[in-house]
Amino acid sequence: MKRIAPALVALVLLSFPAALAAQEALEFTFQFKGVRLYSFYPTGADLALSVTGPAIDLGLGGETELFLKAGGGYQQFLLPRDPATGEPETAAGFNPYDSPNFQWELAFIQGFLRRDDGDDLLEAFFFYRGRYDSYAANFPDAVFADAQGLFGSSLMAGASLDSVAVNAHRAKEGLYAELAGEWGPGFLNAATDFWRVSAQARGFLPLFDLPGGGGNLLNLYAAGFGGLDLAGGESVPLYVNRSFGGRELRGSLGDCVRGYESFSYDSAFKAVANLELRLVGPALYFDALVPVLYGFFDAGYFYGFSDAYWHAEDRGPLASTGGGLAIDLFGFAQIGAVAGVKLVEDQLYAVDESFFWGLTFFLHF
Repeated sequence: MKRIAPALVALVLLSFPAALAAQEALEFTFQFKGVRLYSFYPTGADLALSVTGPAIDLGLGGETELFLKAGGGYQQFLLPRDPATGEPETAAGFNPYDSPNFQWELAFIQGFLRRDDGDDLLEAFFFYRGRYDSYAANFPDAVFADAQGLFGSSLMAGASLDSVAVNAHRAKEGLYAELAGEWGPGFLNAATDFWRVSAQARGFLPLFDLPGGGGNLLNLYAAGFGGLDLAGGESVPLYVNRSFGGRELRGSLGDCVRGYESFSYDSAFKAVANLELRLVGPALYFDALVPVLYGFFDAGYFYGFSDAYWHAEDRGPLASTGGGLAIDLFGFAQIGAVAGVKLVEDQLYAVDESFFWGLTFFLHF
């Protein structure tokens, strides 16, 4: 049984040279997927390779894609729980730890319907994921099986619908929706014996567009995101508790509802809703630099803390509101600042301040 994951990896890897031997063309697309940070210092990156083309096309109405992603970096994380008991800590007692982190993914993605621009509207996907963490902190592992690090594997499958497009004025419109299930089998590594199901949707609605001569002058659009995540198992890893799953992992509930402590509210069930109004433009000096002014309202709900006896049934809402300003750089990153107020008091972490602010490197979604 332990040979299943390596066999899947070998099958996907062997398909690359087999496809190269075909007579028909292949298309290779390299992508820079993001930078790893330690505080504000870059320490690593994530890169991806997509392979498409007639040589591997299954003729099912959309594009057939083989996908490889790998990355790593030296990062700092927080464990907002007592590592010996699993109980939530006060903010002053959050446990920081450093970790070299490496992640890799192999995926098969199949499209079934095409959009007007030729991209896939509906896709099904199957992922193999691997992850390696080595923690500098000497946490006990009686509660969290991966508290001293992990080498884990998981399998994920799901479907997505994507009609989101960005116009020449940097305004978004359309809908993205996704449903996924993930399984980290314990027979591969007892420290990552988990399952989870995730659902998410994000939508964008143009409200106003005032184009200028050859570029954006001013536009306004509404943006919304909603996500659900439920996880369980014999040994749910720290990163699973504190993230929303799917094709792209999203941060903890405390990150998704702005103003709460990073990595916090790492519960078994998490729900979040984000609403924004985004005012875009005009471009600064040249079209690659575009300011984005936005207002937001965030809300979330948590229920159930894995491996925390006294808080296992804790539940409740989170909410915040505020605004921010960012500069869009070449459509890749949005560097700026955000500020706001928490509308619901911290129920578990005894953080008294309601006002918050911080620097940002990307838009929230």
